[in-house]
Amino acid sequence: MHTTAVTLLCLTAAVFFQDDFNDGNADGWYTVGPSNYQVQNGWYNFSGGGAVNDATSYRGDAGEQMSTADYSMRTDVIVDVGIFGGMMVRYSEDGLYNMMLVLSVPHQALNLYRWHWSSIELLDSYAFSVQTGTAYTVRFQCSGNGFTGKAWLQGEAEPENWFVSATDTLTRNGSAALFSAGTSKQFTDVYMSCFFDNVTVETPEPWALSQTTWAQIKSSID
Repeated sequence: MHTTAVTLLCLTAAVFFQDDFNDGNADGWYTVGPSNYQVQNGWYNFSGGGAVNDATSYRGDAGEQMSTADYSMRTDVIVDVGIFGGMMVRYSEDGLYNMMLVLSVPHQALNLYRWHWSSIELLDSYAFSVQTGTAYTVRFQCSGNGFTGKAWLQGEAEPENWFVSATDTLTRNGSAALFSAGTSKQFTDVYMSCFFDNVTVETPEPWALSQTTWAQIKSSID
């Protein structure tokens, strides 16, 4: 019985889908808007100029949608030219708003937003050095009514604690989405370039056991 308990306590995350773009394409991803989307040297690049100042690409483990509303999304991101690089969970192109986690170059922060199509609301922010041309890893999780995020330099150990968090009533499964936004000069000349790699969407962490489950395990040990 003790072995059974240990096995249950050592459960690992289940992966819903992942993409390292090493096949040279972004098959399975849907794009929004007239930005340029292409895979370059194993990285998924969003770029644009002129009237284009943002880009979104999304997918799920069940076509366009996720099969569950609770998941954790991780990706590597490099902001080449622009102000934001990050992701959205429970994303919907037709939704009234979306939840967005981005590395912000002008704010030098990891920012969590409620993004309306006509406005943007900052929910939480964490001071974080964001350098253009540098690769970071970002994780954005949705579980129940909680949304949490963190970021770190690519290749370093993932921080144990979440950096930003918020609660919201957005409950749809939606899609896992990548997002970037470009710079603007006097609102007439816009340019953007952002790279993404090693996207993994998996079960939320930490994988906390409910009181009922823990009681069952404790009983089996005793």
